[in-house]
Amino acid sequence: MTSLGDPVRPRHREGVRHAAAPPSGARRARVATYLTVRLTGLILAVLVLGHFALTHFITDVAEADAAFIARRWGSALWLAWDGTMLTAALAHGAAGVWIAIEDYTADPVRRRRVLAVLVAGTALLLALGWITLAVAILD
Repeated sequence: MTSLGDPVRPRHREGVRHAAAPPSGARRARVATYLTVRLTGLILAVLVLGHFALTHFITDVAEADAAFIARRWGSALWLAWDGTMLTAALAHGAAGVWIAIEDYTADPVRRRRVLAVLVAGTALLLALGWITLAVAILD
């Protein structure tokens, strides 16, 4: 137990304030992750609001059943819309979790393992989502 005056070691990875800039590859990866979160967030704002408007304002919620989805997925526009929304949502979520893992996992070996699990899980979810859309295309 510590008193109020004792320093408490942070559980996250401490930054280096007075060291040289990080290697250019690490900086580029951080900027790419940052931009991914921002761009996919912007894309999702449009796609999710359009999806919400279709299912709650244009169509009566009581009519939104499996037949409604089958009719909607009969259109290439809505398949592309839902596929883009799926991809953007998974990229947005994975990039945000990636940043949290980078910031709060101090051990480099453990960080690589956790990031590998994140990438594998995201790829699995993306594959399952696109398989679902592909089955809708084949029907």
